[in-house]
Amino acid sequence: MRGYVLHGRGDASFGEIQVPPLGPYDALVRTTAVATCTTDVHMINAAPYPNAIGKPLGHEGVGVVEKVGDLVRDFTPGDRVILSAGGADWRIPQAQRGEAKYYPNNMPYFSEDPLQGGVFAEYVRALDADMSMAPIPDGVSDEQALMVPDMVATAFTGVERMQIEFGDIVAVLGVGPVGLMGVAGAALKGASRIIVIGSRPKTLDLARRYGATDVIDYKQGPVVDQVLALTGGVPVDSVLVASGGSASDQFTAAFRIVKPGGHIANVSLYYEDTVTLPMDALSYGGIEKFFTGVFVQTGREFYTRLLRLIEQNRLDPTGLITHRFDGWDELPEALDLMRSRNPDVIKPIVTV
Repeated sequence: MRGYVLHGRGDASFGEIQVPPLGPYDALVRTTAVATCTTDVHMINAAPYPNAIGKPLGHEGVGVVEKVGDLVRDFTPGDRVILSAGGADWRIPQAQRGEAKYYPNNMPYFSEDPLQGGVFAEYVRALDADMSMAPIPDGVSDEQALMVPDMVATAFTGVERMQIEFGDIVAVLGVGPVGLMGVAGAALKGASRIIVIGSRPKTLDLARRYGATDVIDYKQGPVVDQVLALTGGVPVDSVLVASGGSASDQFTAAFRIVKPGGHIANVSLYYEDTVTLPMDALSYGGIEKFFTGVFVQTGREFYTRLLRLIEQNRLDPTGLITHRFDGWDELPEALDLMRSRNPDVIKPIVTV
């Protein structure tokens, strides 16, 4: 089969690769749509994981089941499904403690199996299909479902860690695709005021559509001053950090604007060696402010709940999609868009 393979740092291209064999609990899925991500660009630029070399890239995909193992119970050929972005290992004792996602042993980038590749391929092997895949309801389009396994799932995992209560005031630092879904999630959780910090007119406008009540352009002045001016000096109840600047700047701003006892959830990956936080933002270590790094929740049960929101018209994530391509040959162009820093790019997708 054909796949877009990582060969080394700065080197990825299409090539012919082996179709992976199926175990009794696995499914072979024919890919029908994929999305490109800044993580894909980082993987190509840095090739940080040795186990990813020689495998197809990509972690956001949907498809149609082609074949299932003998012990797969709930899926049959022809089913439309979401593929897992997180690669959780459901076959370890820690899974029974709700900790499967902390062991992404099945993610292609970490798996030692040379045939366990990403979704930028004609076929993808879904390990432990009954646990890792989710069926796409008839009323949900491939485009809507494609945003679920990473963009929606990552943002909503972060929103859950914010501990939002009805009527809360929250802030979202950074409004890329995950930040935008964070806005939508905070609105669904009952936040009364959602303050969004960004700079791109396109994303700020979209943030309003998803429920933002106030938007702040960080280029117009210090973020902390602008937020507290809006609230009359009252700290916000919780903060979602969704990129938008350096880790030191974002974390410092979050700690300064959140209330004592408030929650900060970080859904961004930062590749800085160190982060500096001024201790006065933490009352010199004598105040309770809760900070959580967020790793995307994964698995069939979580994906199914997110798909229900779309099915019932409570959420439509397709507002994130700014560029659409047709066919595998267009994938490199979709990746180039993620490199371009074009302010009009939010999420490119490729339909196969």
